[in-house]
Parts: sequence; C-alpha cells; structure tokens
Amino acid sequence: MLLYSKNYKETHENKQALQQEIPQDTSGPHADELDFLWLEITAQCNLSCVHCYADSSPSRALHGSLDLEDWLDALRQAADLGCKKVQFIGGEPTLHPGLSTLIASARELGFTTVEVFTNGTLFTEALKNSFLHHHIHLAFSVYSAQADVHDAVTQKKGSFAKTMTSLQWAIGCGLPVRVAAVQMETNAGDLEQTKKMLTEMGVASMSSGHLRRIGRGARGKKSEPCFDELCGRCWQQKLCLTANGEIYPCVFARFYPIGNLSQGLGYVLDGPERSAFRAALLAAQSQQRGNTHARSCACEPDFPPVPCDPDLGPVPCDPDLVPVPCDPDLVPVPCDPDLVPVPCDPDLVPVPCDPDLVPVPCDPDLVPVPCEPALGMESQTIPNRLWG
Repeated sequence: MLLYSKNYKETHENKQALQQEIPQDTSGPHADELDFLWLEITAQCNLSCVHCYADSSPSRALHGSLDLEDWLDALRQAADLGCKKVQFIGGEPTLHPGLSTLIASARELGFTTVEVFTNGTLFTEALKNSFLHHHIHLAFSVYSAQADVHDAVTQKKGSFAKTMTSLQWAIGCGLPVRVAAVQMETNAGDLEQTKKMLTEMGVASMSSGHLRRIGRGARGKKSEPCFDELCGRCWQQKLCLTANGEIYPCVFARFYPIGNLSQGLGYVLDGPERSAFRAALLAAQSQQRGNTHARSCACEPDFPPVPCDPDLGPVPCDPDLVPVPCDPDLVPVPCDPDLVPVPCDPDLVPVPCDPDLVPVPCDPDLVPVPCEPALGMESQTIPNRLWG
C-alpha cells in the first residue's frame, strides 16, 4: 500500500499557512482534466549532469516505493482521466527494467504520444526493438557539439559518443526525434555550433532553455520556494509522478508536492493541494510583475510547441481554451485594443494561415477566426522552439 512520503507531511502545514495568505480563485480552463503525464520511473542515472533538476546520479536508488504494478496502475488511471500523452523520464528511464512493459501498456491504453526522455547512452537491442515496434518518440539531451564540453556537463567521459550513436540510430530508423539542451556556464557559447551539428544530422526539432535553480542547478543557493523558476502554467492539465509516489504539478515544481499516488490521480487532479498550488503560483506571478529581475521561463519544457500543420485542426482563439505552449522565441500574436477586431461572421472566408501576414488581433469577445492553411498558401512554417 502506498503511503505519503515524509517530505509531503513536513511541507503540508507550511502550505496550509501559505494558503491563508494567497488568493483562492482557482478557476481556470479545463483545470480538472489530464492531458499530459510525466512518469519519473527512477531517480537513478548513469550520468551526473552538473545542472540536474532531479539531482539524479548513479548513487540514487533504481527503484522507489512504486513497483511495476503501481506504474501500470498509474497509466490506467491516467487513461481513464482522458490523458493521451505520457513521457517516461528519470533519472535515466532506460535503466528501469520495466520500461518496455510500460511502453506497451501505454500504447494498449490508447496513449497517442509516448515519449522517452533519455541521454541515449544505454540503448539495448531489446529497448530498440520496443521503440521501433511502438513507434516511440525519443527526446535526447545534447549539451554541445564538442565531446569534451558535453562530457564536462555529464561528468562522464565518453557519454557524448554514446549519445550521438543512439541519436543517429533513431534518426536513421525514422523515429520521431527531438533534442533538448540547457545553457549554462559549462557550455556557454556552444549553442549555435550545436544547433548546426544537429541540423546537419537531420534533427528537425531542437530546444534550449536556461539553467534552472532547482536540484543541482541551485548550486547551493536558496531554491525553495522558487516560483520564479516556473513557466506559470504548471497547474494546467499536467501531473508528474515520481518513483516514491509523490505527485507534483510539474517536474520543476519539486518544492510543492500536491499529493500521492495512494490517493489516486483523479483525486489529486481535482484536489485542494493542486488548487492551492495554482493560487500560490498566481500570487507569486503577481509579485514578479513588479520585479524587473524576475526571469521568464518557457512553458511546456518537455514538449515542442504546436506546429503549423495542414493536417491539424485550426487553433481557435478562445480565452477558455488551454493556451498553446509558451515559447519566448516565437513571435506572439499581439493583443492590441487599438486594432480593429475581425468581424464575427460565419459566412466570411477564413483568414489564411500565413506567417508573413499581419497577425489577427486577439479579442476574447469575438468568435474564433479559423486558421486555414489551405487558403492561398503554399507552405506554412513555425520557428523551431527556443532557437533564434
């Protein structure tokens, strides 16, 4: 039977005191639905990256309090809540002996997006067969185009070569592949060279983010609570389940557990702790608006933005819908009260989806304007996430 962790008990009273001082309006768009689930199936990693937010390393335990049946049950609960996207993370998820079983279960349950976030240094033939059979999305961590710099980040000589070998294999097999990097002092100045190398390899989706003051990234600085390290949308339709059963609203919100798997994902998703987290986050954001030193964090840290794809349905402009992933390097749609709103008329021809056109003004009182890529446009593009 799963039990609350000591950390959860110790922080509960502090959070109750905080809740009395923050706004309690926790209404929001589809706040009680689950769209995306992180499963942190192990805290152990064969590398010891200097910035790791989870403080993973070879010395951490391979298994927490959750066994394979618990992870399978979590997948079933998420599927029952309508969740269609799951990402297996760690630590290093390929260390977990049950990863292939969990991948197969996710597909059987109808998850449409199944991704493994990995350093790519431990791919066995059995894992490769599982990835290919279930057409798994793979996300790799690459920190530099130079082996010595990458290895300095991971603190493991030879890790760059192994990661590149697995990345090339995945690309060659046609699996959906993307690469994520973290910019820090160790790899400062390598970003453009790394981008060039990955593009030449055939990586189409690349992202980069700043070092977050969480886990080893805190580097001895005070990091709790650190709402300024969060994107601001952690509470929206996401949950992160860790190997000890604790649940967080985001992988980076580790200072604020909102429940435990023993309570059930549905209860935690709609429970008071998650609502209190959102209220605390809103209060912190309100304070940060007057702080010119507050840093802006990209939301959706583990998934790329929604692409402009003719086969996808149009993205409606609707204040009640969950926002499209926040990306500071993408050109935002201006919300300008001085712009003339587009008239609400179902008989009007849809506005073409064209990045070269002046953006349509955002007006929450208007009926959404459909985005129709097929109208007079030969192609549509959207900038790669977080790349200039």
